[in-house]
Amino acid sequence: MESDELRELLNSYDDSIYPEGFLAEYTPMECLSDRNGICTLLVQDRSGESFIAKCCDKALWSVVSGGGILNGLEHSGLPKQIASYENDNMTVTVREYIDGVPLSRYAAENRLSQQEAVGICVQLCDILACLHHRERAIIHRDIKPQNVIIRPDGSAALIDFDIARVYRSGGDTDTTFFGTPDYAPPEQYGFSQTDTRTDIYSLGILLRWLLTGSTKEDSRIRIYSPLAKIIGKCTSFAPKDRFSDVSQVKRALLRADPKARGLRSAALILCALLLIGALCCGGVQLYRHMTYTPFTADTIPAYMSDEERVADAVEYMREKYGTNMFDDTEGIASVGDLRAALIELYGLDRDYVYGINMDIPRESDEFFLPWGWDDVQTVHRDVAVYAAVKVHDPSIVADWSSLKDDDGYYPGVRVAVAFAEDCGITEGANQPRDITLGELALILANADRVFDAAEAK
Repeated sequence: MESDELRELLNSYDDSIYPEGFLAEYTPMECLSDRNGICTLLVQDRSGESFIAKCCDKALWSVVSGGGILNGLEHSGLPKQIASYENDNMTVTVREYIDGVPLSRYAAENRLSQQEAVGICVQLCDILACLHHRERAIIHRDIKPQNVIIRPDGSAALIDFDIARVYRSGGDTDTTFFGTPDYAPPEQYGFSQTDTRTDIYSLGILLRWLLTGSTKEDSRIRIYSPLAKIIGKCTSFAPKDRFSDVSQVKRALLRADPKARGLRSAALILCALLLIGALCCGGVQLYRHMTYTPFTADTIPAYMSDEERVADAVEYMREKYGTNMFDDTEGIASVGDLRAALIELYGLDRDYVYGINMDIPRESDEFFLPWGWDDVQTVHRDVAVYAAVKVHDPSIVADWSSLKDDDGYYPGVRVAVAFAEDCGITEGANQPRDITLGELALILANADRVFDAAEAK
């Protein structure tokens, strides 16, 4: 049944106003909003599947950015563009309908814990990274609870790209203010051109709202200190004082997790107690334990815990290379950290390490990594394994003859991981995504030991 609002809206327009083909393919079911020259409709196709249609009046919108911006973007947290229609009066963009409830309602109906609030913001960091890390960054410019959808499985999605824009390098200001005042940074009022730090500002306000229920700073409400610092940095008045990249925000949020910090403190206390116990058992036993090297070309021992492996690996890298780059063992490793290790520890040429592949991923003598990634991107375990194996023997990752099928993942990585699992390089590195600096040190140290032992034979 059509609502009175929808019936009135449809009756107010002649069908000829709509682009040819739109009403033939989709049936309007509900008017979700109609303001500022943009009418948002819930529509269904002939099979009964629901979609969102954005109908933009060209008399008010000379450039409709949302449709083109979403085209080609692939991320589970972003609505897919399905189709677009255009005539002299109107542009209609049909997008995926994301099932769920707005964060504004979800937070009101559920007492979100601090950890849940941070988890939602971490998901938004991943979504924004997909937008910001394109060759021409996409800025959403209206991040607020109403534009974040929480699906039934708890995953977050970002919607409403009506005022999103592509960053213009060298631009001075934005000519028009759009957005939601409580969440908009100063530059969105015309002080300067908006860039990716605009979204970081809004994300900081959103985090404050999730934790306190208010977008305004209130000294009477105490926020967990590490999170308060993150909010303060995100929402600095001057963009230059904010986080420069959303991946930095994500790393800071993960580090600020009270559970993780508590585990680190507990681990330090446990290590201290173990050390005291070892000292009580006698210096000889302690010396043997500290100097024993159980690695061979074929095996890495199973009796050490993952925490002990990481600590051992960090110490190994420090002694072998004189580096302290892995001392923050709980910090999330970035592609920049991996590249720094390849250059500073293994002596690879900087141009080779930073060579950017602009084509499809492939092995090349011109660049070490087959992907053109930014330094701020986080490192997955299998990518670190690929680098650790390749830095010792590039021929291993270049030989794909052992692969029996193509599962869509880069072949060189699959070959490297298979080799590493056979000889124990992956032992103790169990986190598949966003590995820590300690886990990066573990993978590199394991590879060093395996290849050194093989050469000594």
